[in-house]
Amino acid sequence: MLACIRRANLDAMAGKSPLTIRGHLVETIAVLRNAERINKTPSYHPRGPFPLGDPVGMGLAIDMLTKSVVAKGRLVNYVQFSTIRKLRATYTKNWESSPSGVLEGASFAKGVGRVRPTSCPSQSEWFSQFQRGMEYRMGSQSEPNRGLLMGAIVYWLSLVMMDAEEAEESGFHADANELWKVGAYVCILTAASLRGHEGFFVDLTGLREHLSAGRFGVIPAGFVIDKDSLFTEEICKDLPHVTVAMLGHFKGETGVDQHLISLANESVSGLKTRWWIEKLVSVCEAEGRVHGPAFASAHGILASSADYNALFRKYLGQVQDETDFIPGETDVDAQYSTFRTPRKSSTTRLERAGFGDEFVDRMNRWRSQEGAKGRAVKRRMNAHYAEAVLLMPTTWLGSYVL
Repeated sequence: MLACIRRANLDAMAGKSPLTIRGHLVETIAVLRNAERINKTPSYHPRGPFPLGDPVGMGLAIDMLTKSVVAKGRLVNYVQFSTIRKLRATYTKNWESSPSGVLEGASFAKGVGRVRPTSCPSQSEWFSQFQRGMEYRMGSQSEPNRGLLMGAIVYWLSLVMMDAEEAEESGFHADANELWKVGAYVCILTAASLRGHEGFFVDLTGLREHLSAGRFGVIPAGFVIDKDSLFTEEICKDLPHVTVAMLGHFKGETGVDQHLISLANESVSGLKTRWWIEKLVSVCEAEGRVHGPAFASAHGILASSADYNALFRKYLGQVQDETDFIPGETDVDAQYSTFRTPRKSSTTRLERAGFGDEFVDRMNRWRSQEGAKGRAVKRRMNAHYAEAVLLMPTTWLGSYVL
């Protein structure tokens, strides 16, 4: 414990830039010398003694340092700073729910920018410096998910389809249904450029409600792929498209309601989004489910992200063995996952096709959040079908060029 206290103090000292510390030291020495010349007591406050207690969060700092030593990390033999810092949020929430914290519940303003005075130790200046110094010392080692070529994802889907059909023919319908769902999940993540956890927001009721719209759409004659293409509402309605319905908190929007994204039925590279969504709906109906989360068990229990991710990596290993899409020396388990790989694959494809960051942001519905400059976005989450159609110059085109 004494070693942790010493380490915490050293980290707090390193929380400021050495140049800043040196500058304060030079000024302090100058003031002391000048005060001595004129026989004046220095204006600085006494350096002690400090009162008994822990007003600065030393106890929390010790907890964080102890965890960094004894806990097992995923990438290295200790947990990294990004994981350890979560203890501060837990401590703060514990304080806010305590008798002391409840009495501090008033704030100066409403919304995201509210200011609330607090005596919570985790918010002290010393603790902020400690945490910054600890981050400088520990650094970070990450293995971000890599993207895939669209051909790899299309091939991945073909492998899943093949095994699902074989399972159905053998009478293993539960296994087949699981594969159909995982295939639809990866296809939707890629086409809509979503993160893995957002795929579990897909709502079965919304999928069924809008499934027929856009099934027999036609691309206008002489159509040219251009990120600046503008379509009228009438043209958008007639495009071959399928609508993905999301339910829940999504992309920083306010409220809980449906959020609709209209995508191309099939992309240039052969990503058959409509086919997979229709298969997903038919599988859910065969299980007796017509509402609730689309990616769930036959009993309506939300699917496990870990299970879907395991299947995703399993078939990626097969893609690696059978094609040249993934280099043989690549560690599939370490560098690919459903959390970011499908989205990185689609955004990379869009950028390579000449669609800039602004278009990618619109595709992911971040534009309104960024435009609010940190304030809460003042609009409901509910995007009616008509509004989803109006967004198709972005969402349809973005999913079509994949």
